[in-house]
Amino acid sequence: MNKRAGNNKDREIIIKRRSRKNHEEAHGGAWKVAFADFTMAMMALFMVLWIVQPQSHLENPASGELEANPLVDGGAGVFDGTSKTPIELDGLPMPAKPEVLAQGSGQASGTKADTAEQTEADGNAPKHYQTSADLQELAALIREVSGKVDALANIEVNVVPQGLRILIKDDQNRFMFERGSATLNPHFKSLLVALSGVLAKVDNKLILSGHTDAVQYRARQGYDNWNLSGDRALRARNVLVEAGMPASNVLQVAAQADVMPLRADDPKDGANRRIEVLLLTDSAESLYRQLFGESYARVKFSQQGAEFEGAQP
Repeated sequence: MNKRAGNNKDREIIIKRRSRKNHEEAHGGAWKVAFADFTMAMMALFMVLWIVQPQSHLENPASGELEANPLVDGGAGVFDGTSKTPIELDGLPMPAKPEVLAQGSGQASGTKADTAEQTEADGNAPKHYQTSADLQELAALIREVSGKVDALANIEVNVVPQGLRILIKDDQNRFMFERGSATLNPHFKSLLVALSGVLAKVDNKLILSGHTDAVQYRARQGYDNWNLSGDRALRARNVLVEAGMPASNVLQVAAQADVMPLRADDPKDGANRRIEVLLLTDSAESLYRQLFGESYARVKFSQQGAEFEGAQP
């Protein structure tokens, strides 16, 4: 027994410790690194898409046409575009595009002269309306375009002996101009812009007149309803021309103040405030030129006496 015990003492005892891997250590943290890389890649992709997307919107001509402030005179509304409008007229005449800068150069492209040449080249030369049937067709087109901008309540179109009478007026909820000023409401600007798309295709001359009610203007001395109606008529003319209607189509811009009310029994009624566009037939234009041009008969006075001059051919 003692000998065996001694042998045990001489033996070298070796202890082996084996590591035990639990569930979490078996998987490790490598998956977290892979997931982080995937997330970073997706984020980079979304950033690229977010940067590229606005560029595609800017390619739409209507995207750059909205003006910034609808509260200032002539400010753009939700319908303004070059159409000044994002409204699609489904094949109807559209307003001419304004001048835009060519990309990569300082020169302007898309001018009115270029637009006119392109129109003529395409065979869409302006049409001359003369007969009653032609004018009725044009009136229907104007009503259809007005409906596109939700303005049927603000326009009346009638065939008259002198041509086509287009009356633009307030409604119960909207004024065409701010009270006592020539600041144009954005809704009515969209109507004028849409109307210019039609008138740009018309060869007839026109007279544009402004009318007020009989309420006296008291804002400042020396400025009355004559000035106000003239400023409003000129403002409407400028919007039409800027939107693409040829400036040469306008023979006269007139201030009528309150002398020609729609409701003569109530001159102060707001229904008398309006802008009128009279599209002239050939006979009406000829009469206008006789009255205001060089072709009318007149008497010339000189030191030798009075001399009658007949109408020029």
